[in-house]
Amino acid sequence: MKSIIILLSILSLGLNAYCQDELLSGLYFSSHEVIQDKRTSLNLTPASPFKFPEGFSLEMEANFRRGDGYYGYIFRIISDGSTNIDFVSNLASSSSNFWLVLKDKVLVSYKWADVPEVGFGKWIKIRLDVDIRNSKLAISFNGNKQEKIVPEIARLKNFDMIFGACRNPAFLSTDVSPMSLRNIRIFDTKNILVHDWKLSKHSQTKVYDEVNQSEALVENPNWSIDAHVKWRKLKDLKIDNLLGITKDDKNGRILFVDNRSVYSISTESLATDTILFAGGTPYHDLLGKQIIFNKYTNEIWSYSLNNNQISRFSFQTKKWSYDQSFAIEPGFAHHNRFISPLDSSLVTLMGYGYYTYKSIVNHYNPKLQSWEHIDRSNQIEPRYLSGAGFIEQRRMLIFGGYGSKTGRQELSPEFYYDLYSFDLSDNSFKKLWTLDPPAKPFVPCDALIPDPQNGIFYTLIYNSGSYATFLRLARFGIEKNKYQLYDDSIPYNFLDTESWSTLFLDQKTSQLIAVTAHNSDVAIYAIAYPPLMPEDVYQSVPVKVKWYIWLIVVLLAGGFTFVSYLLFRKKQGRNYSGGIYEQVEHPNIAPITPLERKTISSILFMGGFQIYDHSGINITASFSRTLKQLFLFIFLHTIKNGKGVSSAKLDEVLWYDKSGDSARNNRNVNISKLRAVLDEIGGVEVVNENSYWKINTDKSIFCDYTEIRNLLRKSKSNTIVESEIHMLIALLSFGEFLPNIQTEWMDGFKSEFANEAIDGLSRLFDHRDVKLNFSLKYHLAECIIVYDPLNDEAFAMKCSVLYHLGKKGMAKNLYDSFCREYKKVLGIDYAVSFNDTIK
Repeated sequence: MKSIIILLSILSLGLNAYCQDELLSGLYFSSHEVIQDKRTSLNLTPASPFKFPEGFSLEMEANFRRGDGYYGYIFRIISDGSTNIDFVSNLASSSSNFWLVLKDKVLVSYKWADVPEVGFGKWIKIRLDVDIRNSKLAISFNGNKQEKIVPEIARLKNFDMIFGACRNPAFLSTDVSPMSLRNIRIFDTKNILVHDWKLSKHSQTKVYDEVNQSEALVENPNWSIDAHVKWRKLKDLKIDNLLGITKDDKNGRILFVDNRSVYSISTESLATDTILFAGGTPYHDLLGKQIIFNKYTNEIWSYSLNNNQISRFSFQTKKWSYDQSFAIEPGFAHHNRFISPLDSSLVTLMGYGYYTYKSIVNHYNPKLQSWEHIDRSNQIEPRYLSGAGFIEQRRMLIFGGYGSKTGRQELSPEFYYDLYSFDLSDNSFKKLWTLDPPAKPFVPCDALIPDPQNGIFYTLIYNSGSYATFLRLARFGIEKNKYQLYDDSIPYNFLDTESWSTLFLDQKTSQLIAVTAHNSDVAIYAIAYPPLMPEDVYQSVPVKVKWYIWLIVVLLAGGFTFVSYLLFRKKQGRNYSGGIYEQVEHPNIAPITPLERKTISSILFMGGFQIYDHSGINITASFSRTLKQLFLFIFLHTIKNGKGVSSAKLDEVLWYDKSGDSARNNRNVNISKLRAVLDEIGGVEVVNENSYWKINTDKSIFCDYTEIRNLLRKSKSNTIVESEIHMLIALLSFGEFLPNIQTEWMDGFKSEFANEAIDGLSRLFDHRDVKLNFSLKYHLAECIIVYDPLNDEAFAMKCSVLYHLGKKGMAKNLYDSFCREYKKVLGIDYAVSFNDTIK
């Protein structure tokens, strides 16, 4: 329940951000609603304090919420290990609500009434000015500024900055103000921006400022922007005799109808209002779900396509206008329905019944109280399980479905992946495009969410051929037949007429809301709009960027010939098409024979994550970001220790932001998905042995990473032969180890792999087949420098080879460049002379 409260708080706090900036942003601080160990802390100085001997300014935006605890720290600044500057809140106090505190003395205070345009759920600008030279502290709260002369700060220089819970033993506090923060900035005394944490994009528990890439650590984070990436379950319901589900977009309500009541659920608060029938009844059609909300009359309509009488439910009288509960089996199951904005009439499209697919437009005229049936089989193939949504007042989009050209179920039924426009003025269909059949079949839910401005529409897709399936959000082009699948998914049990799903955009909360129903089990999910991919919110580690920039500087430092040579090698390394090593044009340096990459039953990590099945088909796209990480986490641990990884470790690393039950459910769902994908490869399986998850592969599976490790082990035992050395270099030439996987847990594996490669390659300099082989010496040195640019052994070997092959100028340029970078990076001179190096 607390996780739902946190979710709703994040969404409500971020709504203003959406209206202005379209995306939610900020770090939500868990406060007294959770135990002390789960409260949020943001530490801007985890490694060392900031040095500001003359002073600084700290600026941020804060958004405070109502909660079951109002007291807590907004920030705590600790200087020189002895002096604390705190900003503290008690949001419910009737006297003061905010205090600026120095040590144990209150300097200034604010009441809510003192600050212009503030209140719960509003973003408030806060600025603290610390003037060391003039011994002055000033705090500004939405423009209301107060300042004090404080001689105690005159000699302060070093500052640790912590927001929320403070884990410093001398200043320990778990009292956290119920708030969200964003745009934390630090300025120097000249008001020059020196640090800027947006608190939007992020890594798992780290976030980097966008000026100097300083690392901040977060404990128990709740990132608002993640609401755009992951579906959250809002509510589970059990409604026996469920007759239909519909939505009231204007008032933010989802409406459920059974044989006794209407249940109205608010999309903002999730509160449920139960309205018992005071008279009349809807049609008791459990299969057809023939219920719709009419926004023009503010009524719920229950209809039967075999009866000309509409039963209307009035929220004022709580009565249905009709008292006939009997309904025959529908002939139009899983049809699309809408109220026409042209004349407020009820219209249905497509459907299935009595072993027949339909391409019929059913139009109900409320004035004549009769149905008109229009056959459009000459314009669109008969089908059901299609999606529909308005693109403008007179036009709709109709996508996909399942049916047959003749309409008869027994005659070659098929999945449809076509997009039509439907003109309400003449009930005509026009085909816009058709997709090539995907590797895995799918149908959409009954609703499309068009975004005409960006030329796209959203829907949920699933495999109707499976019972235990998943709904995945997909984005399609309106003009172009291209689509993108989003990573997260929703579990969905589909059994034809016993199941139903829909999607709608809720304007009140700026969310896409999905509703699933299977018999009496109903679930409601939400994702912030617009939806994002994980890579859209992931903040890459700046150190990686710095390393590449530094490497480019190294490459540019030599002479023109050497620069051209190394830049070519760098280009090759980035393209990963022909290897990362320069093939030196010298008669005594033979190029490494390119290795043809294996693409049958292969798991490839060098140069990027790629998976090929037993037929040689690249199925990498079947791995969502979560499945990719799950596979790699289990696979790499299996290789490392032979036993795999525990469920607890999986939950801790991959679902750290979930509660115990939620993490377990996510793990089980994704393990099932991973098994299904691995079945396509053949010879790879996920198993649980002795409470550890591991991945087993048979001998038919090739993995470049394990092959490289095997060859490196052979180099250690000196059993490797020359042909295997060539293979090792060729395998490494395909590129870096999983370059696009940037996570904290992966850093350890990458570091270990780099160390093993450097050690193994270095040992080969003394190999019997290498000692007198300039070519192998040169290529081995090149390999090592890729993983360790300051490796002096590899540098000396490369320099010596060039010199003894007559390229003395190139060797000297390489030496001079290396010495400069060595001094620049390590701060000391390179002690080995050029003459000693070439020896």
